[in-house]
Amino acid sequence: HFIDVGQGDASLIVSGDSAVLIDGGKQSAGDAVVDYLSRHGIADLDAVIATHPHEDHIGGLVDVFEAFDVKSVYLSDEAMDTRIYEKLLDAIDEEGIEPEFPDIGDTIPLGESGGVFTVLAPGPNSRDTYGNDPNTWSLVLRLDASGCSALFTGDTTTRVEQDMIKNTLSLLDCNVLKVAHHGSRTASSAEFLEAVSPEFAVISYEKGNSYGLPDEEVFERLEPIGTEIFETAKHGSVVLTMANGEVGVAS
Repeated sequence: HFIDVGQGDASLIVSGDSAVLIDGGKQSAGDAVVDYLSRHGIADLDAVIATHPHEDHIGGLVDVFEAFDVKSVYLSDEAMDTRIYEKLLDAIDEEGIEPEFPDIGDTIPLGESGGVFTVLAPGPNSRDTYGNDPNTWSLVLRLDASGCSALFTGDTTTRVEQDMIKNTLSLLDCNVLKVAHHGSRTASSAEFLEAVSPEFAVISYEKGNSYGLPDEEVFERLEPIGTEIFETAKHGSVVLTMANGEVGVAS
């Protein structure tokens, strides 16, 4: 489930009784995320993954921790000195959870379903490697489940993409791509998209946002690959299904 949270990201992955939430939109989207999860029968979460500390990815997670039992938490290895990040850490602490900071190659189970996320970027000490842009600290995760695969990219950048092409090329080819950084041209290089070659791509953004996203170049790079593109600003929340090696669009 690629939840429509306006200008932000929130992805819910469900398999049977197992559920993982990646990001939670802005703080103003918290109630909407909680309502969405509740309407889809989510009682607790096996894991919450915050890709990086920008408010449009972590803000809504504070409400999620208040509303649901969360078993484990995974964070990017770098922090930001902001009020919302402190609120997130406080919410995690109140739940008695010790957050984990995964490295490249580490895996995160999709509950008891057999599905698994593999971390492809950014690696330890990402601030030292990539500098002070929090987007470059984004956890990039490959999901393998039911014979299908999906790539969740946070707000990663072309520089990190080049390192993934160099170091984890065999893991990039996926059925589904959550397009990085709301369709910004600072990511989704042609070389990276060709390596991923997704059947489906989802861009999460708010119509008329002040950033002018998504950038037209990203569509021009995806279309020659034959990717079917969904946009939360146009289609609302997007739900894709994975079963027996096939990806489908939920009706």
